[in-house]
Amino acid sequence: MAEQNEPVEALPLISKRRMLGIVIPLINMPFFVFNAYRVVTLYLSGAPKNSEEFVSSAIVLVTTLVLGFILPWWVPVYTSKYFLEERGFRISRLFRRNVLLPYREIPRAEVYIREPGEVPQDAINYTKDAAEKLRKTGFSFVDYTNSEANIVLLMSGKKIYMISPAKPKSFLKSLKKRAPKLTARIVELSPQGKNIQELA
Repeated sequence: MAEQNEPVEALPLISKRRMLGIVIPLINMPFFVFNAYRVVTLYLSGAPKNSEEFVSSAIVLVTTLVLGFILPWWVPVYTSKYFLEERGFRISRLFRRNVLLPYREIPRAEVYIREPGEVPQDAINYTKDAAEKLRKTGFSFVDYTNSEANIVLLMSGKKIYMISPAKPKSFLKSLKKRAPKLTARIVELSPQGKNIQELA
């Protein structure tokens, strides 16, 4: 019997990212429109393409394009949503195409849960070292998190998809049902240090 589609509750987008998601287009869109109009007008009027006015307008146009459109695509300033579906685990976010990870292509998951309070530096260093080791072995990280409180790393191919489910242990349990061969590690960071649990 096929598993039903199941939305995964995600942590809310942190306020700093939400603010950036509003401010970035709010500031850059008017500049982009103005400079696009300016470049087109200069081009149609026959202005030399190497003139200072044309070049400066073109540079501002490209800069506002990068900041206003490409930056929000690359940086997670909009809410990511997660779904356990029949064909795989789906991730969606504004300005990015949906990602569907077939369950058979997710061999490993790592869960990092940060409890309230000041976490010792050696515990924080452990998570940084673990991420650095993965990068050195050829993995690239794709950030679909909404918050840093809970982070789940899903390994698929040579990519690691970072997500932030509200209930990471429950999510892992549901994912395990759909991907029985999945292995996982749960790392809980608290003021007392780190607690690591390996799941076969």
